[in-house]
Amino acid sequence: MALGGVDVIKDDELVCDPPFCRLEDRVKAVMEALKRADEEKGEKTLCAFNITAPAMQMRENAYRAIEAGANALMVNYASCGLDTTRMITEDPNINVPILAHSDYTGAQYESEWSGLAATLIGAKLPRLAGLDMIIGLTPYGKFPMMMDTFVNMGLQMLAPLGHIRPAFPMPGGGTTQGHIEDVIHKFGSDVMIAAGGAIHGHPMGPAAGARAFRQGIDAVCRGVSLAEAGKEYEELGTALRLWGIYSETKGGIFDLKG
Repeated sequence: MALGGVDVIKDDELVCDPPFCRLEDRVKAVMEALKRADEEKGEKTLCAFNITAPAMQMRENAYRAIEAGANALMVNYASCGLDTTRMITEDPNINVPILAHSDYTGAQYESEWSGLAATLIGAKLPRLAGLDMIIGLTPYGKFPMMMDTFVNMGLQMLAPLGHIRPAFPMPGGGTTQGHIEDVIHKFGSDVMIAAGGAIHGHPMGPAAGARAFRQGIDAVCRGVSLAEAGKEYEELGTALRLWGIYSETKGGIFDLKG
């Protein structure tokens, strides 16, 4: 993934420090691989390691990960709680970017009885808690999210909010190369596209899946359409033929909610 051009890689939200994959061992192995990739491609890659744990253990996990060489961290902020999250983000000794994972937010905002909006728990509160980049679920793929809620979440992360800095929206959950145009049209260039399946599921391999995203992003930022760029780049063209190009007027790429 790093060789293909992915800028930020994250841990799985369900893996933190299990006996079969200890945190320090994972950090050292992954960062060594990223060092080799960075030297080859001439770019910097971040990897956000999951430190989610009970409150008393979270700070220790963060210190352990950074001591082992981690250049970013990840927190399941809704699972561990916003105050526990603030304990990490406000610690002056934890000076690496922190990625917010949306794990458990659906249990809080999906219920009609919870009284908690997706834009609040999924965008504004994690931003107020000091997180730097926030995975937001989308209406594109496997999650039932209304388009106006999705857009509002992104704006809640980016809009002026006194002295609070913006956070990067990370639209994810079935996001493919065919969604690049729509994401950039909605949020501009201050956005991170969270993709997993469209990278690892690319027929030419994960490096090609990553290159396809870079090709599409670079093209759209230059004012070139995805359709035109797909004719120029083999990796991008393959992805677009496989998963299509999203258009809000034509509807989604996937048919998972019928």
